[in-house]
Amino acid sequence: MQTFRQIIRVLKTPVTLLLLLAFVGYGAAWGLEHATAPVPERPPTPCVMIDVGGELTPEMVQVRVLNGGTRGGMARNAAGHLRAYDFKVIKVNNTDERLENTVIVGNSEDDPEVQLLTNFFKDAEVRGDGRVDHVVDVLLGTNSVRNTNPKVTTMPVEGEICLPAGTKLPSPSPSPTPSK
Repeated sequence: MQTFRQIIRVLKTPVTLLLLLAFVGYGAAWGLEHATAPVPERPPTPCVMIDVGGELTPEMVQVRVLNGGTRGGMARNAAGHLRAYDFKVIKVNNTDERLENTVIVGNSEDDPEVQLLTNFFKDAEVRGDGRVDHVVDVLLGTNSVRNTNPKVTTMPVEGEICLPAGTKLPSPSPSPTPSK
């Protein structure tokens, strides 16, 4: 019996240390895995119902302009064109999708902000993808053609429409004060 107690006393410390080492190793591996994991993207902020006074103007529309064509600088040039009409261009970049013509993507094909943007590009295809933020993507293809003189630069709307959170409505022009 004495030898069995001696064996346990001799093995107790190394076995305890091995168990602690395994526990610390597992914790380190778990921590490293979670520390190096990619950060999930923030979900987009849903749009907000806004009464725009019966007319949607370009300054109320947020746009991302993305180049899907083979020529460089198309997105930058188109963004400048849209900014000239007061669209709020929030991103200019490339898209992985290779395109021949312009594609305008919004929440729905019937949304007023999507319809307004179709006036600025010839023969644009329109897509709806159900996005909740109501930001509109303009995907430019190799053969995209801007409409340099659009006939319609505002869109009539009825009641409230859903626009990206933080959309600022244009301030009303000050009424002239009568002079005495």
